[in-house]
Amino acid sequence: MNIGIITHYDVHNHGAVLQLTALKRVLKKLGHEAKALRFDKNYDFLGHDKKAKYSIGLGSVGIYLGYLRENGLSKTIYNFKKRRALRGFLSRYGIIGDYYSEAADVDLTIVGSDEVFALHTGPTPIFFGYAAPSRRVISYAGSFGPTVIEDIDRLNCRSFVAGGLRGMEALSVRDENSRSVVERLLGFSPKRVCDPVLLYGYEQELRGGNPMSGGKPYLLVYAYDARMNDPAETEAIRAYAKAHGLEVVSPGFFHSWADRNVDCDPEKLLLWFKHAQGVVTDTFHGTVMSIIAGTPMAVKTRDNANKILALLDEHGLADRRVVDFNSLDAVFGRAINWEKVNSAVVEHRNQSLNWLSEAIDGRKREKH
Repeated sequence: MNIGIITHYDVHNHGAVLQLTALKRVLKKLGHEAKALRFDKNYDFLGHDKKAKYSIGLGSVGIYLGYLRENGLSKTIYNFKKRRALRGFLSRYGIIGDYYSEAADVDLTIVGSDEVFALHTGPTPIFFGYAAPSRRVISYAGSFGPTVIEDIDRLNCRSFVAGGLRGMEALSVRDENSRSVVERLLGFSPKRVCDPVLLYGYEQELRGGNPMSGGKPYLLVYAYDARMNDPAETEAIRAYAKAHGLEVVSPGFFHSWADRNVDCDPEKLLLWFKHAQGVVTDTFHGTVMSIIAGTPMAVKTRDNANKILALLDEHGLADRRVVDFNSLDAVFGRAINWEKVNSAVVEHRNQSLNWLSEAIDGRKREKH
């Protein structure tokens, strides 16, 4: 079967690339060919002025010059190299296919994973299956992210969202908020499945050696570069690292306060997670990568609490959450029962794989 994947395919984020790559590889194991289909994302809710940031042209020149002035040359160069590394990775593995409206011979469209149902930037029709290149559309591990039912009503998008979801043949979600939103919109509770990174596991890719071989042991920080820069947070993290003889390493995002910023492709990023002494993160995929790498983590939630807390709870890791980073000693001082964690991973992986297989074969038809 030829499958088209609709997800965030061109974002500045290793986690998004890893989840897309993972879904493609899982589908390959199931005997299907799959590629991400290109589309234009809607940014109407950001405001007209900010939309220029996402389209290269004369209108965006001022924005990028402002970025350079605000963030400095080192961060700008880092992000330029990062974008090149991510695009090179996607190209090397042939992950990106045609524009969705020009894609031919697509037997099935899968919407997801990641925050495909979120409305904070704008309403993108293809994320909800509208005008898909195949008659059959399902969603795997779709997420509303920070969007709650009240946001959908405030933005006058209830009919738009409900109509798209109702038209899907089978619907699964990644987190509790998304399950609740679907239940309130459509009147049934969709299956919660695991993120593609957990589904695939990257077991072979994680067998590589320490990318910092010969260097100091390190504490890995994984957070968007616009976050985790508050002096109270950074000083607490650095104090913990210094007390334990660790270097602070930030792979994937640039933080000027880190001892080392690492630019790497997504699979190399997994090795940085695997060989770290510990991970400090405030992201969903930072938590996921820590789990599959078997590395102790300390997780702070922000506007993403609804998806991270469920992830921690279902893997027996609720005590890895930190309110502030002054408690790192206490969190890292608690041992993780990795046998229990890995057992939960396998259980959720098997359930999710069964759901996906049945949905692809047409045996999973939801009652809307």
